[in-house]
Amino acid sequence: MTAPIKLPPNPTELIGTVRTQEDLIEALRAAKEMRNLSFKVLDELGGFTQGHMERVIGPRREKGMSPFVFQMLCSLLAVKLEMVPDEDQARRMAVKWEGRDTSNVRLEKGRISKTLLERAAPHVFKAAGELGGKARARQLSPKQMSEIARKGGRARQRNRRKNMRERIKKRKLAAQCVAHAEGIATLER
Repeated sequence: MTAPIKLPPNPTELIGTVRTQEDLIEALRAAKEMRNLSFKVLDELGGFTQGHMERVIGPRREKGMSPFVFQMLCSLLAVKLEMVPDEDQARRMAVKWEGRDTSNVRLEKGRISKTLLERAAPHVFKAAGELGGKARARQLSPKQMSEIARKGGRARQRNRRKNMRERIKKRKLAAQCVAHAEGIATLER
């Protein structure tokens, strides 16, 4: 018999206030208890090894929580993290914020990071190359296209022959090594 799932009386009920990682762990434990779920059930549903969740959010906390595990726990426990301004902390930090150097602060919206540009560049260049290739093909006559295709075919055939010769050479060398190791005399032509 399965245990009934407990739902909070009010769906917007606050489970906990999180300011530290320890607060986060406590809030996740409270959500687990609220849903009446065991660590074993969380392990099975999340596809984790037995005892993993207990090592992450259990009393001893033997393992740290990775972003993947945090996302999985939020999904399994049907909770979400919402951030709101902390006015008490803002008042305490106001003095430090006032004297800061703002020359490095980027306030523009839509700025793309260098890493994102580096990751996107190959895809952009590939798409641009395809467009350029299609535009070039539209300008070529059928005779020119045929000549380009013929040159490409010859180059591919050349590479196939070269690769075949290299494979044959390696096989012969391997056979000679085996024959030499076994003491078999070979005749060379």
